Amino acid sequence: MNYSEILQSIAQNIRNIREKRDMSQETVAGLEISIRIYQKIEAGEGMPSLKTLLIIADALGVHPKELLDVPLLKDRPYRKEFPKRKRQPNKPAKKSIKK
Repeated sequence: MNYSEILQSIAQNIRNIREKRDMSQETVAGLEISIRIYQKIEAGEGMPSLKTLLIIADALGVHPKELLDVPLLKDRPYRKEFPKRKRQPNKPAKKSIKK
């Protein structure tokens, strides 16, 4: 999977939502994100943390899932096959003897 393409799509989503709401980058960044960091995120050059995505979603007035709603993620399978873990047989509990 090409994560840089997904990051570019998320950055484009953020930019599109900001422009539709006629907001400046400074307004979205606010006091919680530096403008340079926000510009890098919107340009697809920076990897936003979950906290940063939540701050951006809040500033834009959207649910965080709207920022992550990109076609490349929709085509991914939801479940992946994982090897089964071998379980140890249950051992009987030791009984304590009271004297």
